[in-house]
Amino acid sequence: MWTIIFIVTTIICGIGWITGYISCTAMIYYMKKTGYKLPNDEEIKECTRFVVRHFIK
Repeated sequence: MWTIIFIVTTIICGIGWITGYISCTAMIYYMKKTGYKLPNDEEIKECTRFVVRHFIK
């Protein structure tokens, strides 16, 4: 019984991870294709901190 529950939850989490990965990769591809400037490491860290702070609230 527990094995089935763990398998189902793992599949659900896997689908969520794949969906997030595909959407982020698609956004990056779109930015490159249309000529937008990609963020540098400093900007990525700043944006990550912003998102984490707002996610926790």
